[in-house]
Amino acid sequence: MPSIDKLTESLYTFLTEERKQRFEKVLNKRTRHIALILEDVYQSRNTSAIMRSADGIGIQDFHIIETIHKWNKNKSVSKGASSWLTLNKYDSIDSCIEKVKSLGYRIVATSPHEGGYTPDTLPIDKPVAIVMGTELNGITPPLMSKVDDYLEIPMLGFSESFNISVASSIITSRLRNRLNEMKIDDGLSDKEKAELRLVWAYNSLNDPEAIMRHLGLELPEEIRSKIL
Repeated sequence: MPSIDKLTESLYTFLTEERKQRFEKVLNKRTRHIALILEDVYQSRNTSAIMRSADGIGIQDFHIIETIHKWNKNKSVSKGASSWLTLNKYDSIDSCIEKVKSLGYRIVATSPHEGGYTPDTLPIDKPVAIVMGTELNGITPPLMSKVDDYLEIPMLGFSESFNISVASSIITSRLRNRLNEMKIDDGLSDKEKAELRLVWAYNSLNDPEAIMRHLGLELPEEIRSKIL
């Protein structure tokens, strides 16, 4: 089987130079130091809005718990952001948390009632995964029992909380700015960049499977698993 670089080179012949240059610009700003965990967010519009903001901020990884509600693409809201993100979906809380912790993340729950850190005070010397729950009930007790820290956004008005997509934007934007200020994150590895180039090239084509068949090529399983 051809290498990832060779597969990317083949698909790149169908892309404009402008698109390929955009890939490199975005790759150099991507981070995996911050990730997001979404638990059963039943309004796909909210999930898609969170993805659009996260993509713009440079966050790459999403972990989606679907014990009750399934996430469906909402292109009118996400503007295709899900095509550029790495989405990991789980059918249980335990499988998600086990996987995320194995990657070295500290699990941080957003909760206006638990106290704890703010986006300005949360330690970010190690990777953090921010957990967002539903707007109505927040994070469920089974998931709350597995978090390492709590995070809240200081509220200055009568409202007790922000819309979930607004809250995620405020939190991730501030954390990302702090990463830049503190020069903690070195960005993606060469291997991670190579894999994303191939995924993004594939997702940029109108009928990638037809093109792959025409070229007599096949995606490696580790790459195909990252394409929804």
